[in-house]
Amino acid sequence: MHQYPPFLDLPATAEIAGKLALPGSKSISNRTLLLSALSQGKTRLLGLLESEDTEVMLTALAKLGVAVSANHEVTGQAGAFQVKQAELFLGNAGTAFRPLAAALALSGGQYIFKRR
Repeated sequence: MHQYPPFLDLPATAEIAGKLALPGSKSISNRTLLLSALSQGKTRLLGLLESEDTEVMLTALAKLGVAVSANHEVTGQAGAFQVKQAELFLGNAGTAFRPLAAALALSGGQYIFKRR
């Protein structure tokens, strides 16, 4: 195991330049997927986090009739999911469960959420 010093002393600088790519957020990724699914037309998502939570959201959206391409282009359903009855596995993905349950509650369909 590495021993790290208790501090890192950085010399003063007048300017710094570069690019920083931060990992995506599962919460923002799932909300963006859902909003894209409910929008009209196609939405291309960049920087979508690859995680178990986003995978279950992608699978649930596919079961609801939403097309998502390999490069994360979502074909929106213009405010209403076409599939009105489905069993959806969301596991422990609260970032998928909560917003999706709210959207489906307004859709007029019958949906079962499964954890296993």
